[in-house]
Amino acid sequence: MAATSTAASVGVMFLRCTLTEWQRDELGNNGEAVLSALISEAVASTGVPEPSPRWTELTDLALIRVRLVLLETGVIVEVADRHNQPPTWADAVTSLCSRWNSYRTDAGRVVWCELEPPLYELTAIGLPKRIRTKAVDTTRRPAASVDRELLQRVLEGLEGL
Repeated sequence: MAATSTAASVGVMFLRCTLTEWQRDELGNNGEAVLSALISEAVASTGVPEPSPRWTELTDLALIRVRLVLLETGVIVEVADRHNQPPTWADAVTSLCSRWNSYRTDAGRVVWCELEPPLYELTAIGLPKRIRTKAVDTTRRPAASVDRELLQRVLEGLEGL
């Protein structure tokens, strides 16, 4: 895809469609944040980040390649661009991915990260399912000593409101 301000939204559409086809929708939100961060850096480094560029700015337009690799344990997200310096790692990548790195190629660099599924199961609407814990002891314990004067003052104060 062209390294312009629209590249992130195009990449996210590709990601969502691919994850749906692979039945890995649970990786969608994290994948969207990570891919957007990687593409945004690629555009800032090699492309035209302006939302409305002039035609003269598009003469040497760089391309960005996005590749997704399905693994048993998750999905690898790769973004290739023509920049030759290591990336600046966004918080989205370092906090949402289990592994990340980059390597140089003859054409530039490839930045990659690995998304792993969450350790919890999701409901049909995408919220984490509650994990049932052992039953809590609900038997009443003897109450601590009560300061009746304090309770009376609190009650009178509330009634005065």
